[in-house]
Amino acid sequence: MSSYDFFMYGSSILSVLVILLHVYAAWLFRVNRKAYQDFIDLYQNAGLQLDLTTKVANHLGFYANYQKLAFFMNLRKGRKMRFSKSENVSIKAYEFVQKQPKEKMVWMEKTLSLYQFTYFLTVVWAVFMAIFVYLFN
Repeated sequence: MSSYDFFMYGSSILSVLVILLHVYAAWLFRVNRKAYQDFIDLYQNAGLQLDLTTKVANHLGFYANYQKLAFFMNLRKGRKMRFSKSENVSIKAYEFVQKQPKEKMVWMEKTLSLYQFTYFLTVVWAVFMAIFVYLFN
Protein backbone atom coordinates (compact mmCIF):
# COMPACT_ATOMS: atom_id res chain seq x y z
CA MET A 1 0.00 0.00 0.00
CA SER A 2 1.41 3.36 -0.99
CA SER A 3 1.37 6.48 1.19
CA TYR A 4 -1.22 7.94 -1.16
CA ASP A 5 -3.55 4.98 -0.59
CA PHE A 6 -2.95 5.04 3.16
CA PHE A 7 -3.98 8.68 3.52
CA MET A 8 -6.81 8.44 0.99
CA TYR A 9 -8.41 5.38 2.60
CA GLY A 10 -7.56 6.59 6.10
CA SER A 11 -9.32 9.90 5.42
CA SER A 12 -12.35 8.09 4.00
CA ILE A 13 -12.62 5.67 6.91
CA LEU A 14 -12.14 8.46 9.46
CA SER A 15 -14.82 10.55 7.71
CA VAL A 16 -17.38 7.79 8.02
CA LEU A 17 -16.34 6.98 11.59
CA VAL A 18 -16.53 10.61 12.73
CA ILE A 19 -19.97 11.07 11.17
CA LEU A 20 -21.29 7.86 12.74
CA LEU A 21 -19.90 8.79 16.16
CA HIS A 22 -21.45 12.27 15.98
CA VAL A 23 -24.82 10.77 15.06
CA TYR A 24 -24.55 8.17 17.84
CA ALA A 25 -23.58 10.78 20.45
CA ALA A 26 -26.48 13.03 19.41
CA TRP A 27 -28.84 10.05 19.62
CA LEU A 28 -27.47 9.10 23.05
CA PHE A 29 -28.06 12.62 24.34
CA ARG A 30 -31.56 12.65 22.83
CA VAL A 31 -32.44 9.37 24.58
CA ASN A 32 -31.39 10.95 27.88
CA ARG A 33 -32.88 14.40 27.19
CA LYS A 34 -35.52 14.04 29.91
CA ALA A 35 -32.89 12.98 32.46
CA TYR A 36 -30.82 16.03 31.46
CA GLN A 37 -33.80 18.39 31.77
CA ASP A 38 -34.76 16.87 35.14
CA PHE A 39 -31.18 17.40 36.32
CA ILE A 40 -31.18 21.03 35.13
CA ASP A 41 -34.49 21.64 36.91
CA LEU A 42 -33.19 20.05 40.11
CA TYR A 43 -29.98 22.10 39.89
CA GLN A 44 -31.82 25.38 39.36
CA ASN A 45 -34.46 24.59 41.99
CA ALA A 46 -31.59 24.25 44.45
CA GLY A 47 -30.91 27.94 43.76
CA LEU A 48 -27.74 27.29 41.79
CA GLN A 49 -26.64 29.34 38.81
CA LEU A 50 -25.92 27.96 35.34
CA ASP A 51 -22.97 29.35 33.43
CA LEU A 52 -23.62 31.42 30.31
CA THR A 53 -22.25 28.75 27.96
CA THR A 54 -24.68 26.14 29.29
CA LYS A 55 -27.60 28.58 29.08
CA VAL A 56 -26.81 29.36 25.44
CA ALA A 57 -26.09 25.71 24.61
CA ASN A 58 -29.58 24.76 25.78
CA HIS A 59 -30.96 26.77 22.82
CA LEU A 60 -28.61 25.37 20.16
CA GLY A 61 -29.94 21.82 19.90
CA PHE A 62 -27.56 18.95 19.22
CA TYR A 63 -24.82 21.31 18.01
CA ALA A 64 -23.93 22.14 21.61
CA ASN A 65 -24.60 18.89 23.49
CA TYR A 66 -20.95 18.76 24.53
CA GLN A 67 -21.20 22.16 26.22
CA LYS A 68 -24.41 21.15 27.99
CA LEU A 69 -22.54 18.35 29.73
CA ALA A 70 -19.06 19.84 30.16
CA PHE A 71 -20.07 22.35 32.85
CA PHE A 72 -21.55 19.65 35.10
CA MET A 73 -18.71 17.20 34.57
CA ASN A 74 -16.21 19.94 35.45
CA LEU A 75 -18.19 20.57 38.65
CA ARG A 76 -18.22 16.84 39.37
CA LYS A 77 -14.43 16.63 38.96
CA GLY A 78 -13.91 19.72 41.12
CA ARG A 79 -12.24 21.85 38.45
CA LYS A 80 -12.02 25.51 39.40
CA MET A 81 -14.32 27.61 37.23
CA ARG A 82 -15.48 31.21 37.12
CA PHE A 83 -18.67 32.89 36.03
CA SER A 84 -16.69 36.08 35.41
CA LYS A 85 -13.29 37.54 36.26
CA SER A 86 -14.48 38.41 39.74
CA GLU A 87 -17.03 35.65 40.44
CA ASN A 88 -16.13 32.02 41.07
CA VAL A 89 -18.63 29.21 40.72
CA SER A 90 -20.25 28.63 44.10
CA ILE A 91 -18.96 25.85 46.35
CA LYS A 92 -22.61 24.77 46.72
CA ALA A 93 -22.71 24.00 42.98
CA TYR A 94 -19.70 21.69 43.29
CA GLU A 95 -21.19 19.99 46.35
CA PHE A 96 -24.59 19.59 44.70
CA VAL A 97 -23.20 17.88 41.60
CA GLN A 98 -20.69 15.76 43.53
CA LYS A 99 -23.43 14.49 45.86
CA GLN A 100 -25.58 13.23 42.99
CA PRO A 101 -25.77 9.44 42.75
CA LYS A 102 -23.48 7.89 40.16
CA GLU A 103 -26.48 6.31 38.41
CA LYS A 104 -27.82 9.78 37.68
CA MET A 105 -24.52 11.02 36.25
CA VAL A 106 -23.05 8.00 34.46
CA TRP A 107 -24.80 8.69 31.16
CA MET A 108 -23.43 12.26 31.19
CA GLU A 109 -19.89 11.01 31.77
CA LYS A 110 -20.14 8.42 29.01
CA THR A 111 -21.67 10.86 26.53
CA LEU A 112 -19.05 13.50 27.28
CA SER A 113 -16.26 10.93 26.85
CA LEU A 114 -17.78 9.87 23.54
CA TYR A 115 -17.83 13.50 22.36
CA GLN A 116 -14.21 13.97 23.44
CA PHE A 117 -13.15 10.85 21.55
CA THR A 118 -15.11 12.01 18.50
CA TYR A 119 -13.43 15.42 18.58
CA PHE A 120 -10.03 13.74 18.85
CA LEU A 121 -10.82 11.62 15.78
CA THR A 122 -11.99 14.77 14.00
CA VAL A 123 -8.55 16.33 14.57
CA VAL A 124 -6.88 13.14 13.31
CA TRP A 125 -9.16 13.27 10.25
CA ALA A 126 -8.20 16.92 9.63
CA VAL A 127 -4.50 16.02 9.79
CA PHE A 128 -5.03 13.10 7.40
CA MET A 129 -6.95 15.34 5.00
CA ALA A 130 -4.33 18.08 5.15
CA ILE A 131 -1.56 15.60 4.38
CA PHE A 132 -3.59 13.98 1.62
CA VAL A 133 -4.55 17.28 -0.02
CA TYR A 134 -1.25 19.13 0.30
CA LEU A 135 1.23 16.33 -0.29
CA PHE A 136 -0.54 14.12 -2.80
CA ASN A 137 -2.71 16.46 -4.89
